[in-house]
Amino acid sequence: MTLEWTVEGSERLLSDRWMNLRVDHCRTPKGRSISPYYVLDYPDWVVIVALTEAHELVMVEQYRHGVAKVLLELPAGAAELTDQDMEVSARRELLEETGFAADRWTLISSLYANPATQSNRLHIFLAEGARKVGDQQLDRGEEGMIVHVKPLDEIVPLLATGIIGQAMHVAGLLLALAARR
Repeated sequence: MTLEWTVEGSERLLSDRWMNLRVDHCRTPKGRSISPYYVLDYPDWVVIVALTEAHELVMVEQYRHGVAKVLLELPAGAAELTDQDMEVSARRELLEETGFAADRWTLISSLYANPATQSNRLHIFLAEGARKVGDQQLDRGEEGMIVHVKPLDEIVPLLATGIIGQAMHVAGLLLALAARR
């Protein structure tokens, strides 16, 4: 028996440069109507676990309006439609947000961000040999972003405290650390 729903209709409610909101009218395999069902279409995202040769993690501190808090996070951002691949996006985001570049890049995993209501994927990269090469080149919404370089052994104990409050970044960090072992 299939678990997949049938989409009987779909309407775009909002279209913006960063996301689209659509409403789907669905039917389950047993014939139940699931309507309305709202879906957010975002571009894919990249998250970068950037480590220096001294085993320090490059992080950013920034305001997140959705929760009205300042959070400590990994460098991350949306992929551009013109990017050839996700590594191009990851390299650009690391440079723009932190002024850092890295020598060795590894795609650790590609996961769905929130498959219940979002269509995009999250691509987690390990960037080793990170070093400062320039200044930040921040977008308007990133104003005031602060770069932190912290010893990796100080970060792991913080993961359960919520100080690093972005769940996808915690997952990315744990996956990258596991891949290094």
